[in-house]
Amino acid sequence: MKLNKKYVIGTHIMFYEIEIYKEFIEGICNMLKTIDNKEKVYIDLCLNMQENLEQIEDGKYDYIINCFEGGLKKLRELGINDANLKSYTKTMENGIYFHTDYRRNLNYDYCKKVDYIIWGETDSLIPREGLGAIDVLSQYTDSIEDYKYIMSFADRKMWDESWNPTVHPKYLDHVFVDDENGHLNPNQAKSKMSIGEMNKINDEIEDFDFIQIPYTKIDGSFLVISSDLIKSGVNIPLAMLYNDDEGLGISYNQLHKGNVKQYICKNLLKVHARRHPKKRMYVKNEDNVFSFNDSKGSAFQTFKELSQANIQILHSGKGKFYEYKDLIERI
Repeated sequence: MKLNKKYVIGTHIMFYEIEIYKEFIEGICNMLKTIDNKEKVYIDLCLNMQENLEQIEDGKYDYIINCFEGGLKKLRELGINDANLKSYTKTMENGIYFHTDYRRNLNYDYCKKVDYIIWGETDSLIPREGLGAIDVLSQYTDSIEDYKYIMSFADRKMWDESWNPTVHPKYLDHVFVDDENGHLNPNQAKSKMSIGEMNKINDEIEDFDFIQIPYTKIDGSFLVISSDLIKSGVNIPLAMLYNDDEGLGISYNQLHKGNVKQYICKNLLKVHARRHPKKRMYVKNEDNVFSFNDSKGSAFQTFKELSQANIQILHSGKGKFYEYKDLIERI
């Protein structure tokens, strides 16, 4: 397949995500193998080794670095040259840096280099046909001169009905069960699914089925953002500490009120395994491989509380935003 548009897939990798990073890279390779003109695709990867909220388990530092480099090697072997592959590491010397900072910068840095910015996520698999689907959508949107929008792929059943527009038809009738074993249910978005299983479902597609909704339902996993949307001023507000997806939605709705567009490829399945059994590993003094929020340390809980407070301030327009210095003072 030859691509018409240019893309960047940018991903922030926390040190504890290094085991699912390996599977994420396999997913990227699964997609790239179908692309003839790989020079149209940029890959941007940031490994975060900072220990502001969690500490790295003893003896794992070099192993994590080596795993990261191993993923880069696979991409190079597949034909991604150094001009299209950017990788870097954040340490404590760089100052506090989280995925929200990464994605905000990714949007700004690439909106003049590519046509579409795609948010990668280590617990997720991009559909093999993903870039082809975006290319197909772009033919339509270009024809109607619609250049400012977001797009997402379908997921399995989500936790409430408001997400149904983003759910793949195969899973729409499933009733989400949020119990202690919900993260193991293969019909639900939080559970693990293999690349082969995803491919098998997507192989059934004859034509891509797109719908459009006049509001945002963003989960952050392989979200597609048109570069013109970023150029128009939409981005993650600087006040956002943690909730990057919600922050982008707020920015979009505030700047383009009455003209918000999210396209969804309803029959093209991605995988977003929020409770992958290897999602959170090598955290010192913690046993929480499924990454349950209530099992994370008090520093993370404080971080999330401050970010939620900033969201309320964004909506209300009242109050002073919390910053990283406030987080440090509290932890």
